[in-house]
Amino acid sequence: MYEKLIGSPQQDPFDALVDILAAADRYDFTLGVIPVAFVVALIVATVTSVSTPPMLAVAALVGGLAIVDACYLNPPVRDGGDQGPT
Repeated sequence: MYEKLIGSPQQDPFDALVDILAAADRYDFTLGVIPVAFVVALIVATVTSVSTPPMLAVAALVGGLAIVDACYLNPPVRDGGDQGPT
């Protein structure tokens, strides 16, 4: 459900979703991996006979690897301007 403002043109919700996803960058998707890993771990632990703590440990490992990748292996870089001392 969304609010329609009076006198404003209405945008299709699908077009709004496409605009949001087009504006997202690599780091937005990397941050999205972390909760998705935990949700998948809980679903797998519920559906299968695997206990929850090992699945949460795997999800924590996936989240940790995503953070290491985003912060240390492929850190954000400036698009210009002052790059610091040369």
